[in-house]
Order: sequence, then structure tokens, then C-alpha cells
Amino acid sequence: MQEFVSFGLHVALIRQLAWLPRGYDLVPAGTVVTSAKLRSIMLAREESNGPAVLVRLGRHLAAKEQEPILTMLRHSATPAVITDRWRRLEGYSHARARSEFSITGKSMSIHRGVVRGQPPARVENLLLQGFLIGLLEAVGAENIDSTILPSHGPAIRVMRKGRINNKLDFTGRGLRFRINWNSFEPVSSSYPFLANMPGTAPAIGAQRPIVRQLFAILEQDIGRSWTIDEVAAALETSGRTLQRRLQQASSRFSDILRLVRVREACRLLCGTTLSVGEIGFWCGFTDNAHFSRDFRRLMAMPPSVYREASIGHAGLTRA
Repeated sequence: MQEFVSFGLHVALIRQLAWLPRGYDLVPAGTVVTSAKLRSIMLAREESNGPAVLVRLGRHLAAKEQEPILTMLRHSATPAVITDRWRRLEGYSHARARSEFSITGKSMSIHRGVVRGQPPARVENLLLQGFLIGLLEAVGAENIDSTILPSHGPAIRVMRKGRINNKLDFTGRGLRFRINWNSFEPVSSSYPFLANMPGTAPAIGAQRPIVRQLFAILEQDIGRSWTIDEVAAALETSGRTLQRRLQQASSRFSDILRLVRVREACRLLCGTTLSVGEIGFWCGFTDNAHFSRDFRRLMAMPPSVYREASIGHAGLTRA
């Protein structure tokens, strides 16, 4: 459950318990919610209300809460971007479970594995299934069907045409499941917010037009794991042609992507009270070490020191 304890998601999840019978009674005031504690809370919900309640809870969390990380996930342009960001979140949170995704057409298959220890509990898998359903609906998927794929026997229906099976009952962990959708119409691919740019952030400078075009595309979705082929497609050219044009401009795609991400990190460090970890994840870095290394390379100081040096001339407001 580490991924749901990270970056304020556990607070958001606990808030969503309000619509469940006796939801808040499970979390006494002052309780420190660890991964184990959150799992026990979810287990109590399943025991008293059945497994469908966890799917509903995850779906509601994805749709209703406004934590910055959830905002980013809901602004994914496609189902593939959702899965990319969730995998990064698992790495950032050092989750012991890992999710393998396969997307074919209008279908997403998920297999929950483990890095260390025991396989993820069924409460985690049910919560994640509902969470992914909610995110897919938020980005434009419609008429969703979802099933659990047990090792033996027929598939178990969790959702049909957007309606959760209230009589859901099964044994096992639910490590494999599939989500299908009838149609997909992107809701929004725009970047959710920008903070004010501090004067000390690295500048673009007098770059060639092709570099500025790349900046404009990458800044639309900084949290995305961009490849040069994806950017080339947005520019209606090939990856090889884009690579050649960048060489002519004495630039490299990896350097431009790093600069875009560090510039945005500078904005957020100075203009918000997001944690350094949240900012690194938001800006598309794979982990804190990657974020710190790239930030130091351009700014000659770690992100935390940059924030401290900027507090004197930039007010902080929660994003």
C-alpha cells in the first residue's frame, strides 16, 4: 500500500471514507497512517461491506480528490500515459508491489507482481482496480467493463458498462485483472497548472526554432515519459529527421527534456509548498536520485537548497 501512503494520497483516501458507513470511525484522530495501518482499514471495510466497496472507494478517490498527484494522473492524455505514471509512482514510493500493464486496442490488462515479501493483498488489488477505472473514466474512457482473471476458472465480473457488481464475491488475491472500454474521447491533454517562474531558473536563451518547438510540446505534459519518436509525431516528422535537425542546432533531445523538467521544478520549488518528492514525480523524473542528479547538473545545488534560497523572494502557496 506504499503507493497510497505517498504524496498525501492516504489523506485523500481517508477523506473518501466519509461516504462509507462508519468510515471515519476506523481512523481515530491523531492516528499515524502507515502502509500496514491503511491495509488493515481497507480490510475492515471489505469484511463489513464486501469486496465491491473497495472498488467503489478507489474509483471515487480517482474521480473526486484534488491532491496534486491525482490532478496529474487525471490529466493523462491516454490510458498508456496513466500506466506510465502509475509505474513511476510505484518506484517513487518504493512500493513492494509492481504492476505490469499491457494495452491492446480498448483493453488494459494488469498483473500485480512483487519485488520483495508477499504478493500484494486482495484489498490493494481491488482498490487499485477501482482507482484505474476512475482514472480511465476521468480521461475519457466510456462504458467500462472490468473482470478479475483468476489462475483457474472463469473470469469474475467486477464492472459491466460502468456499473459495479454489488454482489462481487471471490476467493484469492485478484492479482490479474482486465479493464475494457467501449470508446475513448480524450477529455484534456493540457498541463494542469504552472507556478510563477523565478528569475534564477535556467533560461531557454536564443535557441533555434526547432528547440523552441520542442519546448512548447514538452511543456504541455512534463510528467510524461516522452520519447523522441512521440515528439517527432507531434511535429509531424520522423524521429530520425528530428534527431538530425537537433544535431544541426547543436542540441540533444535528452538535454532539452532535462532543461524543461528542471525549469518546471524551479517554478514549483519557489511557487508551491509541494514536497521535493512530489515535485520530482510531477516533473517526470523516475525517482528522487534522478531528480537530484539532474537538478544539480543544471543548478549546481540540490532542490532543497534551491528552495531555501528562494524563500526570501517568492511566496509559497499550496498548489
